Amino acid sequence: MVVAGEDRNDRLSLRILLEEFCPEMRGRIVEIGDPVRLHQATGANLAARAETLARKVRARAVRDDTTVACVFVHEDLDAVDDDQYPITRLRVEKALEAALGTAHYALAVAEIESWLLLFPDALTAVSGSWWVPARYRGRDTGRLTDPKQVLMKEVSGSSRRYREADAPEILGQVVAMGLAASPVGRNRSYEQLREDAARCCSEHISAKSR
Repeated sequence: MVVAGEDRNDRLSLRILLEEFCPEMRGRIVEIGDPVRLHQATGANLAARAETLARKVRARAVRDDTTVACVFVHEDLDAVDDDQYPITRLRVEKALEAALGTAHYALAVAEIESWLLLFPDALTAVSGSWWVPARYRGRDTGRLTDPKQVLMKEVSGSSRRYREADAPEILGQVVAMGLAASPVGRNRSYEQLREDAARCCSEHISAKSR
């Protein structure tokens, strides 16, 4: 299992969720540390970037003397969920599959913070002063234009302001509290990640163990 993403916080966040959605992945995930810049690329430029990532994945597999079951690549769309989202996600995922074989593109709408807003209780568990206002509960968080600012200015307080480095801790609480399968609201990209993790787990990990 290989995980790639924009930065260390995103890769760790993805690892936490993948290991929850597919426990068979625990202890099998390795990371590619280089930043990912794919969703704005097209044509030959996209193919070249996907192939560059594929070379790094293959090199890591050789170094660890192992085979790669699945690759998960995370990136923030930095835009709200709309009709263009599935088109962009599929375009990049096809390029990744062409270069890597089995690959899943976790394109978060609008950004990974929109996933965090699905779990108000986990946010409060991280800091007792954090509280998700009612207007953000039960919503499609992929439609929020700036979920990071919501977390920084409306959820967290001056005693502890939300930072990007808090994301893995929050998702750790989501897992510890058994909330990952019960989001308060919806987010198409979060649901897509769950589906992709289940598919990788059943088709490429669990199947090999039988």
